[in-house]
Amino acid sequence: MWIRLMVLFTNMGRCVYCDDAQSEEIDHVVPVKHGGWDHWVNMVLACGPCNQGKSDKGLLAWVAELAYQRYGAEASTWPHGNKGLGWMRERIDHEFDEVMARIDGVKAELDDEARSDWFFDRYWFLGKNDPVYLWRGWVSSRVEKAREEGWPKPPPPPRMRVIRTRLGQVMEPIPEGETA
Repeated sequence: MWIRLMVLFTNMGRCVYCDDAQSEEIDHVVPVKHGGWDHWVNMVLACGPCNQGKSDKGLLAWVAELAYQRYGAEASTWPHGNKGLGWMRERIDHEFDEVMARIDGVKAELDDEARSDWFFDRYWFLGKNDPVYLWRGWVSSRVEKAREEGWPKPPPPPRMRVIRTRLGQVMEPIPEGETA
Protein backbone atom coordinates (compact mmCIF):
# COMPACT_ATOMS: atom_id res chain seq x y z
CA MET A 1 0.00 0.00 0.00
CA TRP A 2 2.86 2.41 0.75
CA ILE A 3 4.06 1.82 -2.81
CA ARG A 4 0.69 2.79 -4.27
CA LEU A 5 0.68 5.88 -2.10
CA MET A 6 4.21 6.69 -3.28
CA VAL A 7 3.14 6.33 -6.95
CA LEU A 8 0.13 8.61 -6.41
CA PHE A 9 2.47 11.50 -5.59
CA THR A 10 4.59 11.22 -8.76
CA ASN A 11 4.38 13.64 -11.71
CA MET A 12 2.93 16.30 -9.35
CA GLY A 13 -0.28 14.24 -9.24
CA ARG A 14 -1.03 14.61 -12.97
CA CYS A 15 -1.81 11.87 -15.47
CA VAL A 16 1.31 10.77 -17.37
CA TYR A 17 -0.67 10.14 -20.55
CA CYS A 18 -2.55 13.43 -21.05
CA ASP A 19 -0.60 15.52 -18.48
CA ASP A 20 -3.80 17.48 -17.81
CA ALA A 21 -6.03 15.86 -15.27
CA GLN A 22 -5.42 15.40 -11.57
CA SER A 23 -5.15 11.65 -11.20
CA GLU A 24 -6.68 9.22 -8.79
CA GLU A 25 -5.78 5.93 -10.46
CA ILE A 26 -2.69 3.83 -11.02
CA ASP A 27 -2.06 2.19 -14.39
CA HIS A 28 0.40 -0.50 -15.44
CA VAL A 29 2.49 0.78 -18.37
CA VAL A 30 2.84 -2.78 -19.67
CA PRO A 31 -0.53 -4.38 -18.85
CA VAL A 32 -0.38 -7.30 -16.42
CA LYS A 33 -2.42 -9.24 -18.98
CA HIS A 34 0.52 -8.92 -21.41
CA GLY A 35 3.24 -9.89 -18.94
CA GLY A 36 3.74 -6.58 -17.14
CA TRP A 37 4.80 -6.65 -13.51
CA ASP A 38 2.57 -5.60 -10.65
CA HIS A 39 5.57 -3.67 -9.32
CA TRP A 40 6.26 0.06 -8.90
CA VAL A 41 8.65 0.09 -11.89
CA ASN A 42 5.60 -0.62 -14.08
CA MET A 43 3.14 1.72 -12.32
CA VAL A 44 2.24 5.26 -13.33
CA LEU A 45 -0.41 7.76 -12.41
CA ALA A 46 -3.38 8.04 -14.79
CA CYS A 47 -6.66 9.92 -14.88
CA GLY A 48 -9.86 7.89 -15.11
CA PRO A 49 -10.54 8.48 -18.83
CA CYS A 50 -6.96 7.64 -19.85
CA ASN A 51 -6.79 4.57 -17.61
CA GLN A 52 -10.08 3.26 -18.99
CA GLY A 53 -9.16 4.20 -22.56
CA LYS A 54 -5.77 2.53 -22.42
CA SER A 55 -7.23 -0.53 -20.70
CA ASP A 56 -4.99 -3.46 -21.69
CA LYS A 57 -3.54 -1.83 -24.83
CA GLY A 58 0.17 -1.43 -25.35
CA LEU A 59 1.60 2.04 -24.80
CA LEU A 60 2.43 2.80 -28.45
CA ALA A 61 -1.01 1.67 -29.63
CA TRP A 62 -2.71 3.82 -26.99
CA VAL A 63 -0.60 6.90 -27.79
CA ALA A 64 -1.23 6.41 -31.53
CA GLU A 65 -4.97 6.27 -30.82
CA LEU A 66 -4.77 9.50 -28.78
CA ALA A 67 -2.75 11.23 -31.51
CA TYR A 68 -5.22 10.16 -34.17
CA GLN A 69 -8.12 11.50 -32.07
CA ARG A 70 -6.28 14.80 -31.60
CA TYR A 71 -4.96 15.31 -35.15
CA GLY A 72 -7.28 13.15 -37.29
CA ALA A 73 -9.46 16.07 -38.37
CA GLU A 74 -6.38 17.90 -39.74
CA ALA A 75 -4.98 14.86 -41.56
CA SER A 76 -5.23 14.58 -45.32
CA THR A 77 -7.63 12.08 -46.80
CA TRP A 78 -4.91 11.30 -49.32
CA PRO A 79 -2.09 9.33 -47.56
CA HIS A 80 0.76 10.95 -49.49
CA GLY A 81 -0.42 14.59 -49.17
CA ASN A 82 1.06 17.37 -47.04
CA LYS A 83 -0.66 16.00 -43.97
CA GLY A 84 -0.64 12.35 -44.93
CA LEU A 85 0.87 9.28 -43.34
CA GLY A 86 4.32 10.81 -42.80
CA TRP A 87 2.81 13.84 -41.06
CA MET A 88 0.64 11.65 -38.82
CA ARG A 89 3.65 9.45 -38.02
CA GLU A 90 5.55 12.55 -36.86
CA ARG A 91 2.63 13.51 -34.59
CA ILE A 92 2.51 9.98 -33.12
CA ASP A 93 6.30 9.94 -32.59
CA HIS A 94 6.15 13.35 -30.89
CA GLU A 95 3.28 12.34 -28.61
CA PHE A 96 5.00 9.05 -27.75
CA ASP A 97 8.27 10.85 -26.92
CA GLU A 98 6.41 13.24 -24.60
CA VAL A 99 4.63 10.40 -22.78
CA MET A 100 7.89 8.45 -22.46
CA ALA A 101 9.62 11.53 -21.03
CA ARG A 102 6.90 11.80 -18.35
CA ILE A 103 7.13 8.06 -17.63
CA ASP A 104 10.92 8.33 -17.32
CA GLY A 105 10.41 11.25 -14.92
CA VAL A 106 8.08 9.11 -12.81
CA LYS A 107 10.62 6.28 -12.78
CA ALA A 108 13.34 8.71 -11.71
CA GLU A 109 11.11 9.91 -8.86
CA LEU A 110 10.39 6.34 -7.79
CA ASP A 111 14.08 5.41 -8.04
CA ASP A 112 15.01 8.15 -5.56
CA GLU A 113 16.10 6.08 -2.57
CA ALA A 114 15.54 8.88 -0.05
CA ARG A 115 12.00 9.33 -1.38
CA SER A 116 11.09 5.65 -1.22
CA ASP A 117 12.65 5.37 2.25
CA TRP A 118 10.55 8.34 3.38
CA PHE A 119 7.33 6.67 2.24
CA PHE A 120 8.34 3.29 3.65
CA ASP A 121 9.37 4.70 7.05
CA ARG A 122 6.02 6.42 7.48
CA TYR A 123 3.45 4.24 5.72
CA TRP A 124 4.72 0.62 5.60
CA PHE A 125 2.00 -0.37 8.07
CA LEU A 126 -0.86 0.38 5.66
CA GLY A 127 -2.67 -2.75 4.58
CA LYS A 128 -3.55 -3.76 1.04
CA ASN A 129 -7.22 -2.89 1.54
CA ASP A 130 -6.72 0.48 3.23
CA PRO A 131 -8.38 3.37 1.36
CA VAL A 132 -5.28 4.67 -0.44
CA TYR A 133 -7.14 7.63 -1.90
CA LEU A 134 -8.20 8.82 1.55
CA TRP A 135 -4.62 8.43 2.76
CA ARG A 136 -3.47 10.46 -0.23
CA GLY A 137 -5.57 13.39 0.96
CA TRP A 138 -4.44 13.03 4.55
CA VAL A 139 -0.70 12.93 3.82
CA SER A 140 -0.48 15.39 0.91
CA SER A 141 0.76 18.29 3.08
CA ARG A 142 3.41 16.05 4.69
CA VAL A 143 4.59 14.91 1.26
CA GLU A 144 4.90 18.50 0.02
CA LYS A 145 6.92 19.46 3.10
CA ALA A 146 9.16 16.38 2.76
CA ARG A 147 9.73 17.10 -0.95
CA GLU A 148 10.86 20.64 -0.06
CA GLU A 149 13.16 19.29 2.67
CA GLY A 150 14.70 16.63 0.42
CA TRP A 151 12.95 13.59 1.93
CA PRO A 152 14.49 13.73 5.45
CA LYS A 153 15.17 10.59 7.45
CA PRO A 154 13.19 10.14 10.67
CA PRO A 155 15.10 10.68 13.90
CA PRO A 156 16.72 7.54 15.28
CA PRO A 157 14.66 5.73 17.91
CA PRO A 158 15.69 6.37 21.51
CA ARG A 159 18.14 3.92 22.99
CA MET A 160 16.34 1.71 25.51
CA ARG A 161 17.28 -0.97 27.99
CA VAL A 162 15.25 -3.59 29.81
CA ILE A 163 14.97 -3.25 33.54
CA ARG A 164 13.49 -6.00 35.60
CA THR A 165 10.78 -5.33 38.10
CA ARG A 166 8.47 -7.55 40.09
CA LEU A 167 5.74 -7.15 37.46
CA GLY A 168 7.82 -8.18 34.45
CA GLN A 169 10.08 -6.42 31.98
CA VAL A 170 9.97 -2.66 31.59
CA MET A 171 11.90 -0.48 29.16
CA GLU A 172 13.70 2.72 30.16
CA PRO A 173 15.68 5.16 28.03
CA ILE A 174 19.48 5.07 28.25
CA PRO A 175 20.81 8.55 29.12
CA GLU A 176 23.14 10.32 26.65
CA GLY A 177 26.78 9.37 27.11
CA GLU A 178 26.04 6.24 29.12
CA THR A 179 26.94 2.88 27.61
CA ALA A 180 24.37 0.13 27.60
